[in-house]
Amino acid sequence: MEVVFDITKPILDQAITQFRMLKDGESYVMNPEVGDGGIAKWQSFPGQLEFYHFGRTVYQVPVEMKSRNPTTSDWFLIHVNLSSVGQRKTVGDVQIEFHKYLPAAILMYGPGLEIDTYFPRGTEAEVCGLRFSRQLLEEYFGDELREVALDKPLTFEDLDPDLEFLLMEALGEFGHKLVAHGKALSFLESFFKKLRKHDPSGKGRQLHSQDYGNLIRTASILRDPLTDPVPSIEELAATAKMSITKFKTNFKQVFGSSPMQYRNKIRLEYAREQLRKRRKSPSELSYELGYAHPSNFTAAYKKHFNALPSAESPA
Repeated sequence: MEVVFDITKPILDQAITQFRMLKDGESYVMNPEVGDGGIAKWQSFPGQLEFYHFGRTVYQVPVEMKSRNPTTSDWFLIHVNLSSVGQRKTVGDVQIEFHKYLPAAILMYGPGLEIDTYFPRGTEAEVCGLRFSRQLLEEYFGDELREVALDKPLTFEDLDPDLEFLLMEALGEFGHKLVAHGKALSFLESFFKKLRKHDPSGKGRQLHSQDYGNLIRTASILRDPLTDPVPSIEELAATAKMSITKFKTNFKQVFGSSPMQYRNKIRLEYAREQLRKRRKSPSELSYELGYAHPSNFTAAYKKHFNALPSAESPA
């Protein structure tokens, strides 16, 4: 089964038609011939902002999903995979596995995007997203976006615990439009604050679709905070099928930092989540993450978050 999503048009309308979804009160559910489960919830807000959630679905047929956004488009889509399983995507001619690691990833689809996702029969899927126009960004955020490269077809950011909390709050308020609107805007504001920290050196540079695929595949190695040993830059570049110089430049453009800085951020955000949930102590995390001494972990944590890990750990 093939479905094609045009980012310039409302997502829910396209899903209802192509998945043959069935009306169920105020919501829609997946056609049982296509998927088991899958309640769709959505809200449309002033300022051309759409917020939607497709609940857990187990596909009963193979699904090829194509997402397209013309180069002249003024529309953007933030896509978050909430399922605990991998998804197979194709960027250009390259097939990649896109997994939910800790923390999970947020993909922002921009102008010029062409990306394909393949779901084999039996795949579990759950996604949410926000679709919005450039006009909304200018009205709400204005000059704050000058440092954000909005001309890229694909932008990556991590769904760290803070962003995940805001997103879950917004999802929990679907029945209260005014509250849900405010929560969705808070999520967008925090998301773009993170994008402003991305290295701007690659702004405006267009990458070949094959390079995007190779970068996503290579970054998945770094997205697991407990991978040991960590591949060298030479090994990562070889996996990405690039020279070392090209790999470093392109990685920084897409992910906003060098590969090792990105890896360090993943590890520290994983540590913060463990501390906040009272799962492990700073000493345990220091050992687990391979720091030579707990003081080294403390120094790295303080530099990244401007706070001591003991402030969030069990007494």
